[in-house]
Amino acid sequence: MKLNPRRVRNYLQKRGVTDSKIERWLDLHRRTVFARDYVADRNGKPWKPRPYQKGSLESYAERKVHCDGRDVGKTAEIEIMAQWAMITRPDTQMLIATQCENHLFPLMNRILRRFRTHPEFAPSLTEVRQSPSWYLRFENDFVLWGRIAGPRGVNFQGLHVDWQIVDEAQEMTETSWSELYQGLNGGGRRWVYGVPNGLRNTFYRMTQLRDAAQYNWPSALNPEFTPEKDAELALLYGGRDAPGYIHRVLGRHGSPAFAAFNLDDYLSCVDEGLTFHDVALAEQDEFSAPEAIDAGEYYLGCDLGYARDPSEFVVYRVAEPHFVNVLRVHLHGVNYARQQDVIVELDAAYQFRGISIDCGNSGRAVAHNLMARGEDWCRKVRAIEFGARIDLEPLPDGTVVRRRAKQFMTELLQRRMAERSIVFPSLPDREGQYASHTYAVSASGEIVYEKGDDHIIDADRCAVLGRYYDTHDRYEPVHIGVRLEKF
Repeated sequence: MKLNPRRVRNYLQKRGVTDSKIERWLDLHRRTVFARDYVADRNGKPWKPRPYQKGSLESYAERKVHCDGRDVGKTAEIEIMAQWAMITRPDTQMLIATQCENHLFPLMNRILRRFRTHPEFAPSLTEVRQSPSWYLRFENDFVLWGRIAGPRGVNFQGLHVDWQIVDEAQEMTETSWSELYQGLNGGGRRWVYGVPNGLRNTFYRMTQLRDAAQYNWPSALNPEFTPEKDAELALLYGGRDAPGYIHRVLGRHGSPAFAAFNLDDYLSCVDEGLTFHDVALAEQDEFSAPEAIDAGEYYLGCDLGYARDPSEFVVYRVAEPHFVNVLRVHLHGVNYARQQDVIVELDAAYQFRGISIDCGNSGRAVAHNLMARGEDWCRKVRAIEFGARIDLEPLPDGTVVRRRAKQFMTELLQRRMAERSIVFPSLPDREGQYASHTYAVSASGEIVYEKGDDHIIDADRCAVLGRYYDTHDRYEPVHIGVRLEKF
């Protein structure tokens, strides 16, 4: 449904409204004109919609669903709608909702900056709160909320608004949707924006609703999307037929996929008050391990990257029955020799019982070089081949069970989260990865995990497997031989 200027003009003329006021009213309610007059692009010029954006921006539908690729302008539309609603919808409330903090914060921060820096908006902004949730109140009693779902959608309880905008909707859990549904006032609008991930969840079902305005914007619609960019993404995702390309570039659902983790279980394992060190390290940065370290048994899990992907190191402390994450080191653009030095520095501080390293790429070389330092390093370092099969402890009848390493490590994480025996800090990067991690089942019945941003998860996988090795003494891991390799 779109604004009908002719009908509006006739309606207002019959009630004696002057032509000049009618035109001002129409300009305000033509959102492309509103954006031109009130919103600037990144170059400071009046914002102009791309041709494919106009229809959605001008929509007055009560239910609207976007199933899009990445980098097509969804965020810009949400920003504009928040500003437009503030001007034209006094005495109403709008909620911008996401499942994860790392999606909500940049969006709300951009919107708040728009309001604070615009000379016509800033004077009307009377109250701002950013914790425990985003809350913006204006002189005309328009209220803008920004909230993440929280465990089982608890943050949506008791909140009743006239307009709901859901971003990154593909990651919203079913329990979060249940709470969100109850929070929309009668006659209210619900606009949903997402990038498909293969899950046949509520977002997928929303894209099938006939009474909702449906939009599909593939990434190629963006004028800045070049053939070179397309080739790079095809290579990154493993081809144009790969799920990642179909989802994030074409904006289509593709073949069915499944969530690798129950996000509600994950959120139940998050301790907001946990003492935790979060370190980001670039090539030129100095590094030193934390000084005040509690006595205990510690394990290190490492996922190594360098040229394109980051590296993630996670340290866990044993506090039976819990396995507690106390440190994360995020390394970007740090060469493998330096990463090895960081591991040595961490071991000097934590005296690890186990160091488990994903041996893809140059991970095996790092493991070999560490083991060449002496027998103690040979004992504690394990190079984990994610695609290999590992022998588990024998069954009572002596049968040895063999499992795919990555699948088994994933199950260890799933089991710990279900029984609440692992403790995570509040870390938006990790939450986002656990929320979006999916897998498919091949024709032969093998589980295939989607390629993507799962580096913290892989480090977690390594850490829990290292602990498993130490607590199942009937398992005899096969040690890799020591071979020196130069970086």
